[in-house]
Order: sequence, then structure tokens, then C-alpha cells
Amino acid sequence: MGLVTIAFIWLLDHRQYSAAHAEALDSKANEHLNLATIAAEHLKQLADRSLAVSAVVNSTANTLGNSPSDASRALAKDPVFNRFSIYDARGNWQFHSHDNLPAILPQHWLEQVYAQIENHGFVPFLPVSDISGPKIAAPKWHLPLLLPVADPQTRGQLDRIMLVEMDVGYLASLYQNIEMGYSGIIQLLDAAGQERLRADTSGVIFNGGALIAGPEQAKDPRRGGYRSVANDKVYQSIYVTAPEHGWRIVVSQQLDEILTPVQTRQTNQTWLGIIMSVAILLAISWIFTVLRRQQASLKALQNSEQEKQRLIESLETAHRRSSHAASTDHLSGLFNRREFIRIASDCLTQQRAKRRLLAILFIDLDRFKSINDTLGHKVGDMLLQAVAGRIQRMLGPEDQAARFGGDEFVVMLADNRSEQQITEWVKALTEKLSATYSLEGVELNTSPSVGISICPRDAQDIDEMIRCADAAMYSAKRAGRGQYRFFDPSLNTSRIEEFHIEQALGEALRKRQFILHYQPQVRLDTLTISGYEALVRWRHPEFGLVYPDRFIAIAERSGFIIDLGKEVLRLACEQLKKWKVQGIRTTVSVNVSALQLGQEDFADSVLRELALHDIAPDQLELEITETAILDREQLAIEHLERLKKAGIAISLDDFGLGYAGFAHLYALPISKLKIDRGLIAQLSNTHDDSPIVSSTIALAKRLQLQVVAEGVETREQLVYLKISGCDYGQGYHFSRPLSVEQLPEFDEAFKLKEVA
Repeated sequence: MGLVTIAFIWLLDHRQYSAAHAEALDSKANEHLNLATIAAEHLKQLADRSLAVSAVVNSTANTLGNSPSDASRALAKDPVFNRFSIYDARGNWQFHSHDNLPAILPQHWLEQVYAQIENHGFVPFLPVSDISGPKIAAPKWHLPLLLPVADPQTRGQLDRIMLVEMDVGYLASLYQNIEMGYSGIIQLLDAAGQERLRADTSGVIFNGGALIAGPEQAKDPRRGGYRSVANDKVYQSIYVTAPEHGWRIVVSQQLDEILTPVQTRQTNQTWLGIIMSVAILLAISWIFTVLRRQQASLKALQNSEQEKQRLIESLETAHRRSSHAASTDHLSGLFNRREFIRIASDCLTQQRAKRRLLAILFIDLDRFKSINDTLGHKVGDMLLQAVAGRIQRMLGPEDQAARFGGDEFVVMLADNRSEQQITEWVKALTEKLSATYSLEGVELNTSPSVGISICPRDAQDIDEMIRCADAAMYSAKRAGRGQYRFFDPSLNTSRIEEFHIEQALGEALRKRQFILHYQPQVRLDTLTISGYEALVRWRHPEFGLVYPDRFIAIAERSGFIIDLGKEVLRLACEQLKKWKVQGIRTTVSVNVSALQLGQEDFADSVLRELALHDIAPDQLELEITETAILDREQLAIEHLERLKKAGIAISLDDFGLGYAGFAHLYALPISKLKIDRGLIAQLSNTHDDSPIVSSTIALAKRLQLQVVAEGVETREQLVYLKISGCDYGQGYHFSRPLSVEQLPEFDEAFKLKEVA
């Protein structure tokens, strides 16, 4: 593993370097491309400006006759074009501003003028000085521009040719303030590739050495890049070409300068990799040394561990048959909520115009959370994808489906169906979604709860129809698994009641309307009361005494469960303190929710509450379910280990519902195991009545855990549990949950009564 880690470090280092190398070159290429584009655009503007110069000179020449001095004065103030010459269509001189300008236009320039007119029209261009000459021409302080002037009468024939020379110093000054690094240069090449101008941030460069260009890499013929070499240095060159004007702008910079920051970072990264590799090798060496020293002691433990593993695997095999998993789907391929509502709203309008029924189905998968918690997100993703696929295959041409989140799907039936046909379609969908799923060798069974609303009978808009279908779905869930229900106005009653309960929870916490009832826990070997489980009740001013099944789920959904959990802990500590004053010492167990365990200060708040009421930690027991740990497992276990170390007992509640894995159970910081009442309800007094219960008790003993049986209601169950070695019992056979005022009377009666 260590060698793999080292290989991974160096592979990652190589990939990071390659990526940084490419990113630096690409970034600089984009920067240089922008610079070349700006320079090319500037030259194009100068070319356009030369057309205006041409108009001025031609006008002057026509009006002043053969008077070049007058034409010169017309352009004397121009900083760029202050030298010019005019030739007829055959290249013979007509006007010029300076004596050292060519008297006859060179033949190869005249040929280029006619080629320019044929290819690009009467557009100014940079002529090639000498096609047969070297690729690098001797730099000059003036750059010629040839402007073919059309005959004003025919517009299609050459009337005259104007030679305008640009001031190189002016062009070079434009690039002096541009940051191109110490090796950055900008070149102006003509159509033959001859260098007509080279400049850097310091000015014009003469005799800078040839830049030998490599093959071009460009999809766009007007722009691209290539590698070039000059004085044994490799450059990255980026160019922008203007073929209609006969020039190319090239921006180049040495690769060494571009990659200097990357090389610096790579050197630091390499040293870091070396240090980490050495550290890992030293760690591997130390681990092997420790392993050799412990090998003898590990052999003695292997046999015991193998026996424990055999028991764990046999019990997990039995539990896997009844365990289901689900997860969250992000790739269902169905519409999301927003898109579905938009499409469904348009479809609703069309359906009403055609006087057709439109149905909305709200689908929720049964036991999705238990499947998701058991098998993990990967299997859950595949399950939701499979459900989405089965829904899609049943849709008609005008039907649509969406996933609203989690395991909630919504279907719109928009074909021309009657209500009876809608019912038959929903029944077929329920059967299809209830069929077994095979996902990576794991077979899952789940079923949908479906709520249906129909327009125009139930609602007139999509939002209201979805709410109605949602209410009908909850009605289907209450009827059992794999059920479907149509919306009925009476369904809103329960939803309104839930809404009022949620609204009243905050006020109930502020006014301290919650109280505790206590159910005794009996030690089975001596039949004495060992402690009590605190069960919360709500003394509601309107609804009376409200039991947890009506408000706990709402508190968890709304987030009030955190404050409610703190209130229950406070009430339990207050009662323990009152009993302490009365000379009574006992223990109280309190249930803890997943949201409480996920709080960063949970352990601090529990210990602070005990210290505030001067309660010994061994008088408090916290009951958790494994699902309460799964959301933030590391943080939850840290809380529990700290509390257990402080002396607080931790028990795993509802064991046997299919959540807990025995291998995971072995690692949890618990001291008690509470077997769920669902397993206890089937017991009699025969030894072979429930092998899962007896095996669970046996395994708990091997893990040095105490066992509490919940839901003990008959003498036969009590006898079976005592024979199986169960430590504690709790249930209606001993007592229902009692108020604090009822406990003294019960305690006295229990001492006199022969329970067993």
C-alpha cells in the first residue's frame, strides 16, 4: 500500500506538471494571440488611414498639377505617412514627396499590384521587397504600402498607384509599454515570410538573428502558432495573418521564460515528493518491524476472531434476506421539478381545451431509507435509475415523468384516457414497480405508494394537483405498502392537523408543555427494577396528552427535534436530582436522535447538563439507533466514545429491524443491546422459537454487551428470555409507561408481587 501511495504521488506530480506546463503555454498563447490581434487590427486601421491619405494626395495632385511640394505640405503633419509617391498604371512616376523615392515602380511590385487587384480588389497592401531575396531583409526605418487607385470613371480599372511609406519608429513606439518579458518580440512579416520589422519593449531590433519557424499548428488559416528557434533558443510563436493586406503579425517568447514559474513550482513539488516518499518508506519499515514483533501474539487471537467472524457472518446472512436498501438518484433521465411543472402547465391548458382528463401521480418508494442506509448510495442510485426506466417504458406519447428528489417521482398522464383507464394504468405501474430488481447481483424488493389527482375534478392548476396527489400518496402509505389512492377532499384534514402541530412545537418548547413518563426496566435474574426509560409526552392545551407517534416525525422534519431532545434531557436530569434529594438512586435512559448526534457540541451539552444538576454520569443512559450514526458517522462515534469514557452508558435501540450490521456493531462504543419488540412478539417458551433472538443474545454476550428485551408482554416470553440469558426486560408484562406521580405506588406493588 505504501509503494502504491508513492507511485500515486509521483504519478500525480507528473500529471500536475504536465497540466501546469500545458496551461502555462496555452495561457501565454492566448495572451500573445490577443496582442497579435490588437497589432494586426492597428495595422488594418493604418491601412484604412492610408486610403484617406491617398484621397488627400490624389485630390492635391489633381488640383495643383505637378506640384509635389504642395502635396507634401498637405501631409506634412501626418506622424505616420509623410513620404509618398504616385505612379501611373504602368509604374511610371508622376508625383513624389522626397527625391530619394523610386522614380520607376519596381517590376515585381507592379506585378504584385495587379495580383492584389485580382485577388482582393483595390486594397492597400505591404509589397514583398524581393521574392528571390533572403527571408530576413535588412530592417529600414520606413515600410512601404502600395495603394492601387481605381479609375473614377470605370471603377474596375487601375488608374494610378500610390506608394506610401510608414514611419517604423512610430510603429515601434506603440509596443514599448507592452509587457512581453525579457525575450518577447513582435515581428511584421510580408506575404513571402520576409521579416520587415522586429521590435520588443525597448524598441526596434536590428540583426536579432533569424527565427527559424517550425510547422504551423492552426485550424484557422488567419491565426495559429508554431515553435521557432533562434540562437539555440526555442520560442513559442503566435501569429495573426491579414492576407488581403499582405502581412502577418508574429509574437514570440522563449519557452524557458514562459515555463520559469512552472519549473520553480515543479522543483518545490519534487522535493516535497521526495520527502513524502522517504517518510512513507520509513513508516513501512517501522510497520513491518512492529508486525514482526506482534506476530506471535496475533496468532493466539486469530482463532478467537475466526469464531466471532463465523457467528457474525451466519447472523448477517439471516439478516441480509430481510434487509433492503435505497439511495439517491442523480441520473434518472427524467425531468426535474421546474421543467416538469412548466411542461405540465402547458399540457394542462391543451388538455382542457380538448376537454380531456389529465392525471398527476405522486409516487414514493416504500422503505427507501432503510434500503439506502443498508446497501449504500451506489446501489440506491442504480435502484432509482431502474425505477425511472420502468416508469419511462410505460409512458404514452403525451405522458411525462419527473423525479422531485430522493425517492419521489411524479407522472403526468395526458393521453385521451378515461378515469377507468387511468386506474388500470396505475395498477399496472404498481405491479411493475413492485417486481424484483436485480442490481449487480443483489436482488431488491420494493413497492410504490401512489397518490392520484385528476383535473378538472380535483384541481385546476398543476401546483394544486401536485399537492392533492401528494396528500393522496400519504393516504396510500397509511393503507400499507404497494397501494394507490385517489385524492379525496377529506385527506386535507390530517395534513392541516400536522401543520398545526408543527406550528405549535416552538411555542410548546418555550412554554415547557412536554413531560416525561417512565417505563420500568427489570433485571430478569433477580426480578428487581434496575432503571427507567424516559418517554416524552406533550400536554397540549387543545389536543390533550399527545403521544410521540403524532409529533416526533414532524419534529424531525422541521428540525425541532434538537431542542426537544435537549428538553427531554433537562427533564430527566431534573427528576434524577429530585430522586437524589429523596434518597433514591436509579438510572434513566433517554433516546437520542440522528440530528442531535450530528451537532458539534452534543457531548459538551450532555456533560454540561449532568454537571448543572449534580448527577453522576452512571445514572444516565443514552439510547441510539444505528441509523442515527450513519449520517455523520465519525462525529457521532467521537461523541459516544467521549460520553462512554465519562461513565455514561450507551445502548443500541431497535436492534433487529434490519439496519444494524454485526460487523459494524462490533466497532460501536456501546454497552447494551436492546432487541426490538418485533422479534420479541413472536416468542414462546420453546428453545427453537426464534433462533435470531437466541443467536443475538449469544453474540452480545461474546461481545461483552448486556441485553435488554423490549415489548415483553407475556409470561412465556419472559421464560424464554431468562432461559436464553437475557439480562433485562421492558414491556407491558411489567408495566406501561407511568407518570412520576404513579411510580411510588408501582414500586411498592412490584416489590410485593411475584412477577415471574
